[in-house]
Amino acid sequence: MILAASFDTGDINMWDNRALMYGDGVFETMRCIKQQVPLWSWHQQRLQSSLAYLQIEPPEFKAIEQVIKEQTSENQVVLRLTVFRQQQKRGYQAHSQQSHWLISQYPYQAQDQPQILGLANQRLSPQPLLKGLKHLNRLPQVLIANELVGQDVDDLLVLNQQDDVIETTCQNLLIVNDNQIYTPDLQHCGVEGVALTWLKQQLSVKTKKLKLVDIRKADAMMTSNAVHGFRVVRGIKSQATFKNNQPICDRISSLWQQLINSA
Repeated sequence: MILAASFDTGDINMWDNRALMYGDGVFETMRCIKQQVPLWSWHQQRLQSSLAYLQIEPPEFKAIEQVIKEQTSENQVVLRLTVFRQQQKRGYQAHSQQSHWLISQYPYQAQDQPQILGLANQRLSPQPLLKGLKHLNRLPQVLIANELVGQDVDDLLVLNQQDDVIETTCQNLLIVNDNQIYTPDLQHCGVEGVALTWLKQQLSVKTKKLKLVDIRKADAMMTSNAVHGFRVVRGIKSQATFKNNQPICDRISSLWQQLINSA
């Protein structure tokens, strides 16, 4: 359901835009609780950084905050904020730095049970121009997520062309060894989610190139994203099984719950 937009969504000509034609924009998927987004400041920071890189002026965040405060459901919901370049000329070259935005609302479905992951067949390629951007061109993720059809797993572990472990179809990864948290190096592909960015300000999280052998040796594993927070991984099908009683995992879950309860 569309909540609000900076343009007239009833004007059919507005849908001839660069978001649909070229994916010239970015988006944030956010958990909203009691008309508040607990990680809003982190979402805003990433939006500003990504838009600056694309040379698109940021939207009026106060107007967006007002929409969230006044128009979202008082129940938990998922919001998607899409920001794209305000231009309707055909062709790749950008002729404007102005932006349009659109907020949509979706039901929130809790997912807090331990997960079983599979291993994706398709690999991520280096994206030096787009690394770290939550841009609108998500076809690699769509193709990889399609592998979930018919599989008895919750998500897929995704590697790059060099066999480095990167992420899942929609979550960041954490492993624990000797009570130290590690997360994959996303220097060449993948996107650091705002939940992971938030955690780095709460606990020591080291970035490291991780191979499957590192995953197999881990004491514990978790996934993270802004909607479902931090979830324990019970195992990787045909690859590894993890313990669920690690104190550091309990600490992460406790910190996340405190954040959610503060909303």
